[in-house]
Amino acid sequence: MVTIKNIAEELNISVSTVSRAINDHPEVSFDTKQKVLKTIKRLKYTPNALARGLIQKKTFTIGLMVPDITDLYFSSIANDVEEFFSGAGYQIIYGNSSRKPEKEKKFLISSVERKIDGLIVTPDYVDRDMIEWLKQIGIPVVFLRRRPPSGLNVPFIDVDNYKGACTAMNYLYSLGHENIGFISMPEYAFAGRERQRGFLDTQNKKGVDTYQIENTEENSMEQGAMALERLVKKAPNVTAIFAASDQLAIGALERLEQRGIKVPDELSILGFGDLELSRLHWINLTTMSQPWKDLGKKAASMLLNMLKDDEYIPKSEVLDTPLIVRKSCRQIPM
Repeated sequence: MVTIKNIAEELNISVSTVSRAINDHPEVSFDTKQKVLKTIKRLKYTPNALARGLIQKKTFTIGLMVPDITDLYFSSIANDVEEFFSGAGYQIIYGNSSRKPEKEKKFLISSVERKIDGLIVTPDYVDRDMIEWLKQIGIPVVFLRRRPPSGLNVPFIDVDNYKGACTAMNYLYSLGHENIGFISMPEYAFAGRERQRGFLDTQNKKGVDTYQIENTEENSMEQGAMALERLVKKAPNVTAIFAASDQLAIGALERLEQRGIKVPDELSILGFGDLELSRLHWINLTTMSQPWKDLGKKAASMLLNMLKDDEYIPKSEVLDTPLIVRKSCRQIPM
């Protein structure tokens, strides 16, 4: 098997010089780099990723920035993106922003310094500086689960959170529920804001002018349980609760179990997300399903097409969220 040492002996240069040439070190002359690359091809040396990138002017790395890798939604999507690009010969560099603007910017700057080929990002904070930066970086970018602001021409893949929330609310109304509470996601969450907008608009169309909304600090089961406590205390007449995520809904279900309140006999619960956990027998959560594998794979496929063809014009997609009926909601007797 041909090694770097064989390349060095063939050119009568040191192994370190070959290594620096492969890594595009600035102290190695252009002519030497070209001789190294030609010898690699002639001797059929199997280069590492850096050498391959130098030959093709690519690093074969993709930056993937998610707001919270511990969130089951984003960990699932990240796994699908990595599986897709692994099959295409790319490595993923992860950035977990923890929903902090300074971490988002630091990761994006670091990604460009590493000369990555493209970015898939789920930013929570897109200010003017980030907009200008994304316009100038010169590599393909895809927004995942986010919509780019006006003035930023970046394709995106997302679900229709607003339409999904309207569908959820109309389903509860079709079961005869009129007093419906809402457990929201944190204010910074774009998806949560869209789902709350769907909740409010549906209520308005039904002529409801008073709303029972409980806000949360994070998207977690613990926060769902705490919000449930506040909601039923302030509005004991609610017959159904629409939670903006499955985590919040499952937390609410657990607290109801602890309080001895039967679901759905005494209170109906509807979530959003269709996590695997939601399908467990003791949970059986009625929820709005999200096509997680489609989201990750579509974003990855879009970016790969952009990498393969500079003239490729990607088309943004908004995916539907179908209603999954299980056993956490009931019909109100007439």
